[in-house]
Amino acid sequence: LAMFPRSSVCRLGWRSVRLSRKATRAAASAQTLRRYSTDVCERDRSLFGLLFDIDGVLVRGRTPIPAAKQCFRNLVDGDGKYKVPVVFVTNAGNSLRETKAEQLSHLLEVEVSADQVVLSHSPLRVFTQFHELCVLVSGQGPVVEVAHNVGFKNVVTIDMLREANPLLDVVDHNRRPKDMIPPSKDLPPIDAVVLFGEPVRWETNLQLITDVLLTNGRPGNPVTSLHYPHIPVLACNMDLLWMAEAKNPRSVFQERCDH
Repeated sequence: LAMFPRSSVCRLGWRSVRLSRKATRAAASAQTLRRYSTDVCERDRSLFGLLFDIDGVLVRGRTPIPAAKQCFRNLVDGDGKYKVPVVFVTNAGNSLRETKAEQLSHLLEVEVSADQVVLSHSPLRVFTQFHELCVLVSGQGPVVEVAHNVGFKNVVTIDMLREANPLLDVVDHNRRPKDMIPPSKDLPPIDAVVLFGEPVRWETNLQLITDVLLTNGRPGNPVTSLHYPHIPVLACNMDLLWMAEAKNPRSVFQERCDH
């Protein structure tokens, strides 16, 4: 066996001690970092959340996308509670948040509350300058309830406007007055138009909204001059196309109103 001088042995021993100390410090640092990262994750868990678009991402029409169910199984714990905050956003606007939450709960097989749902008309809650005005609402479904739910106090529907002015909606011959012309009913002047979503009878909505805009909110009056700017139109959904379960995109009412 080769013999090393005592000085060489001392130097080798000191290097070993130094390397050992470095390794110990590195291990301790790594452990501290892991513990710190875990603490940060636990502390900031409430600051992290997920926003999910609904149509085309989680469902197509009323059909859930297969991977969506598995995704939400991973997002809830054994008690069905979300591991991180989750909010659902959609351009749909012809329903209440409670109704949409029930639909999502059924389709995704997880509990969804109304507070987790943001619809296209949800931002109207902050348009408080319009809440006391008389607004004409267009769409389908519970439009009056939706309008009251987001803060509007004085609501006129397309059907109310048509019944008050029966000669304005004459495209459908079956809905024209048959005998004597009924007198128009008094409605308050319309201060703004709110488009919640797709109407069923496009021709009726387009005609009456046009009448309201041309007459500055008094559709029973003749057009004497063009008012510009016209009364405000609050369009909740600005998408130009939508699909749902169809093979090709659908055109939207808002696009026709712009023209």
